[in-house]
Amino acid sequence: MNLKAFYVDDMPTIYAAESAEEAERLYEEDVGDPCDEGYPREVSETELDRSIPDFGEDELPTGEMTTMRAWLEESSPGFLCGAE
Repeated sequence: MNLKAFYVDDMPTIYAAESAEEAERLYEEDVGDPCDEGYPREVSETELDRSIPDFGEDELPTGEMTTMRAWLEESSPGFLCGAE
């Protein structure tokens, strides 16, 4: 599976999906509304590799840094990160 990251709204909320169409469908299934106008939009390579704080399964910061790309590599289709 070759997942990409997509902004689905301006919160920003980011979904993992194989295509923009899949990201849009998954978001709509989760929230019951379509994506904001102009979305989904693919996350850039630079944004995928930017250092960000890591969070544990308890949703608390671990004190470590990671990247969105690392989360994407471990994810399945659906919500990846951002506002929820």
